[in-house]
Amino acid sequence: MAHRYAGGSSKKPVAIIIVAAIVVLAAAIVAVVFAVNSGKGGGTGETTQPATSAVQTVAATTIAEAQSKPDASEPDQSTVETNQPQSSDGSQGGQSEPGGGEGSATQNIVVPTKGTGEASYFNATYIPYKAVDSDTGAEVTLREVFGSSYSQGVLTFNSDGSFTDSMYISEPESGAYVVEGEDISATYSNDKNMQISVNEWENGAPKDFVVNYGGYDVYFAA
Repeated sequence: MAHRYAGGSSKKPVAIIIVAAIVVLAAAIVAVVFAVNSGKGGGTGETTQPATSAVQTVAATTIAEAQSKPDASEPDQSTVETNQPQSSDGSQGGQSEPGGGEGSATQNIVVPTKGTGEASYFNATYIPYKAVDSDTGAEVTLREVFGSSYSQGVLTFNSDGSFTDSMYISEPESGAYVVEGEDISATYSNDKNMQISVNEWENGAPKDFVVNYGGYDVYFAA
């Protein structure tokens, strides 16, 4: 009798464990379902934003802020300063002024003056018509003076005190000049002085003059 009683009572703990496991599993399933439903915002009015959407929102905000700020590589136009030279009165230069003023393109060229009268200037272009050897007095061709490739050069004087000499085919030269009475003093940009003698004047400008080029006297006329 005792043996049968012990064998029949051993089944109760196993049943209790199985029931407890089922209860725990059911509770876990209910908790998971509740968590999922609550994550979907059921009843709270709040939604959970997907991770990819959140990343896109942050990126868009960052781009918008960067676009709203000025580019550090571009200077603020309200504070940009020009590098143009200024004249003595503080105004910006960069353009030639009539009469060889401080804003003139030839202001750095020093023209030796004779002090015989008030400085003046003129506008005119002159063409060479004859060349003479200074030592012998014999007339020569312009190609003998300026080279076999010479075709046609001119001398141009401007009212801003500058001049251009295109007699040599390689590259035109420029310089500054000043008129004092009936004398013209002219200096190239390389500080070489032009030897010029006026034969005839007309209306404040030379009508005929001679310039010495390396031992040759070249005659010019307007």
